[in-house]
Amino acid sequence: MGEKERYLQKINEEFVKFARMMEELHFLRYVAKDLKNFREMIKLRKYD
Repeated sequence: MGEKERYLQKINEEFVKFARMMEELHFLRYVAKDLKNFREMIKLRKYD
């Protein structure tokens, strides 16, 4: 494998890592949003 192929493979691996990280960040953002909404629901139930 030439130097150019290794360089392109390394770039491709970094893009795959980045895509995985973005998916995880989106998931964590939705979890945080759900927890925030759940906390609001608990506050509302408290005063019912």
